[in-house]
Amino acid sequence: MPHRLTKLPQNSLRAQIVRAIRDAIIQGKFKSGEKIPEQELAEQLGVSRTPIREALHVLEQQGLVQIRPKNGTYIAKLDRKEVRDGLYVRGALEELAVRQALERISAEEWEDFCRELEDLLKRMREAVASGNTVVATELDMEWHTQLIEVARNPYLSRTWHKMGFHLLVWSPERELYPLTQKKLRDVFNRRHSDLLAAFRTRDPETCATAVRVHIQEKVADIDET
Repeated sequence: MPHRLTKLPQNSLRAQIVRAIRDAIIQGKFKSGEKIPEQELAEQLGVSRTPIREALHVLEQQGLVQIRPKNGTYIAKLDRKEVRDGLYVRGALEELAVRQALERISAEEWEDFCRELEDLLKRMREAVASGNTVVATELDMEWHTQLIEVARNPYLSRTWHKMGFHLLVWSPERELYPLTQKKLRDVFNRRHSDLLAAFRTRDPETCATAVRVHIQEKVADIDET
């Protein structure tokens, strides 16, 4: 296997292996349907096969790999219908979050939230400028998770994390990775600039509409793959 991954220290192995494989998918090093050779991964990362297998089970739960008994582990292929359905549910959760946040927090707290999003957007732009898709993707996940958390609805937060909706932030585009510079700018810059501009109005309908448009653009990404 030509892809080389960096050897890991021995602490928190499973979490580190999960991240290493996920990052490789984000970077386009692993493609949909490609078989993951456990032994080669273990050798490259400097670990035994046991934590590799544990990490792959976590990635399977997140929908990123598929474990086929007696056949091996493969990068999951993008199921367009399933991702679309997930995006529609994700959009409903984010619309609920933005409406509840506007009802529950003060104008000053909302402004603080928008400033946090502005900082995340600035860091996204820096990551895109340097071609660091992994960091840009992580910031994108954080952006939408912050929106869920600002609603101050523990049931909503638990649903978001437990069901892995944060992964749907980038999943629709993973068949396109590595992204072109133009696509990177569109996904991580323009779309979030539009969202932030809408959020700053503090108008519930404007904000909810912006969330729906953001999700519709994600659905359109699926059709490009």
